Amino acid sequence: MLKKFKFTDKLIKALKTPPRDSPSTELEVTDTQTIGLKCLVGKTGNKRFLFRYTFNQRKQSVGLGRFSDINVVDARKLAQKHRMAINGGINPKVDRNCPTRLTIDEFFQQHYLPSIKKRKKSWRDDLYRYDTHIAPGFGQTLFQELRTIDVQQLHLKMMDTINKYGNLYAPATANQVLMILKSMTKYAIDLGVIEKDTCKPVKLFRLNNARTHFLTTFEIKRLLKTCREYSNKTIAAFIATLALTGLRCGEVSNIKVKDVDIKRRIIHIPITKNFKPRTVFITDLLLSYIANIPLKPDNPYLFAGRVKGQPLRSTRKTFFKLLKRAQVNSDGICQHSLRHSVASNLVSNNVSLRLVQEQLAHKSIISTQRYAKVNTESMRQTSETLSNMFG
Repeated sequence: MLKKFKFTDKLIKALKTPPRDSPSTELEVTDTQTIGLKCLVGKTGNKRFLFRYTFNQRKQSVGLGRFSDINVVDARKLAQKHRMAINGGINPKVDRNCPTRLTIDEFFQQHYLPSIKKRKKSWRDDLYRYDTHIAPGFGQTLFQELRTIDVQQLHLKMMDTINKYGNLYAPATANQVLMILKSMTKYAIDLGVIEKDTCKPVKLFRLNNARTHFLTTFEIKRLLKTCREYSNKTIAAFIATLALTGLRCGEVSNIKVKDVDIKRRIIHIPITKNFKPRTVFITDLLLSYIANIPLKPDNPYLFAGRVKGQPLRSTRKTFFKLLKRAQVNSDGICQHSLRHSVASNLVSNNVSLRLVQEQLAHKSIISTQRYAKVNTESMRQTSETLSNMFG
């Protein structure tokens, strides 16, 4: 492999990762067109540009950005900009190390991401949203130069953007991206990186989160029957477990074989969204689905995925396929609706909110009350009870 060549996006993209047993953690190649411009390739396939230079007889370097964020032309421009600064007696590294000169990407990677890893169980979702929606447009922008109008445009533009499923992004998704920027901005102010909260004026989209189409007990029965007849027993059991326990999708995905105690009829969930362990009881009906799961000896997860050693991931397409087979209306429904439906159906069958709260492991009973469905029949019975008191 050539270590020196004229960089192009095509050649950089084609660079192979260094061997796993290589003593060097990264492969370094040099651009023959721009002095000091390098590209480092990590063992995970990550590629990043670097500018190496000498200042006051000392060899130093400055990161320019990841290849996924900037291209070769942008990297050359940054390298040339730093070269001009050096010629003017300014050390680019000193300038970049100044907190107020951090780019949004540098702040996210160096400060914000390490912080949320310690306090948010869903930090990977934030990382995905940042890489997908924020980094491409804002990554190389100095944080102190971020403008309110730019943030607003990003928020509005998402409503006109097609997602990977071929649909427009929902207002809730756009709000989640905006909330990351708002949270980053507040943290940046606390750390003295910026002085003004440029994200505060941008308002979240108003949402209507009141789902009126939970699955009824009859619809759940038809869905479970379809799951029993489905050929992929792992996915079928996964969906049945969601419907019969009220567990979150992530909690079910991460169940390991060792967490299931058939003798005691329990499933141990080591950590939930609230960072607390919990126990779920295995009924005969749930066991009839779990018992048919084909376990993989080289995979510790109960619901094993195709990737070796990894759990089952997305079952979204299969879920909608089974809803269609079960003749269940899928409008306003997602897999998480099965969790809502558990609460709704339990309350409709006169199970106390306190017990429903325990079943769903809600930290506050307010969450349980929000999921509970008050239907027409319940209100009619309440009116009859009131009349009977005076009749």
